[in-house]
Amino acid sequence: MAFDSFFSKENNSNSVIESMIVGKSDQRGFLRMDVKSKMTFKICGKNDVYEATSNDLSATGISFTSKQQVNEGDLLEVHMEPGIDITPPLAMTIKVIRAIATDSGEYEIAGAIDEVGSN
Repeated sequence: MAFDSFFSKENNSNSVIESMIVGKSDQRGFLRMDVKSKMTFKICGKNDVYEATSNDLSATGISFTSKQQVNEGDLLEVHMEPGIDITPPLAMTIKVIRAIATDSGEYEIAGAIDEVGSN
């Protein structure tokens, strides 16, 4: 399902999501939730799967940490397992908007959600 259509005004999903999200706010249009979860991702069109740890999640984006370098503009297929039986896994395609190397040799990666439930 395309992200834009999922959160369209006709769907009235924005009001539902906005009322459910509790987290830290910033300059963006949606609040962020601190979500520390194991996740995997792969670069679209490639087969290698990499591990990562999510940092936060909003209705429009995600940030995570990984040992795997990616490039700005890469499309990634992301899969998150929340570790709680009542919460289903989350699959999405994101576009990398930032990937910064840290002193620890990992990368802080931020992505805009392009599509939900695509992988």
